[in-house]
Amino acid sequence: MKLYISIFIAAVSMPLASIAGICSLEFGYVSSFRQAFGVGVLVASVLLLVALTLFLAGIPSSLRRLRTQVLPRP
Repeated sequence: MKLYISIFIAAVSMPLASIAGICSLEFGYVSSFRQAFGVGVLVASVLLLVALTLFLAGIPSSLRRLRTQVLPRP
């Protein structure tokens, strides 16, 4: 399940980053386009780090599940 959640977070990170940059510029948190771009990059990098962490945490359980499904050869 962690693998699916990490893939979802990675796929959603870019649209969320662009929305965060646009909203930070529109709501007046930043004063220039370059700062809004920086906010978007920051949000995207944090989301991708979370997705990578979840992905790496989900690999051992997936490997265990795959090993139990493989039938031994006679």
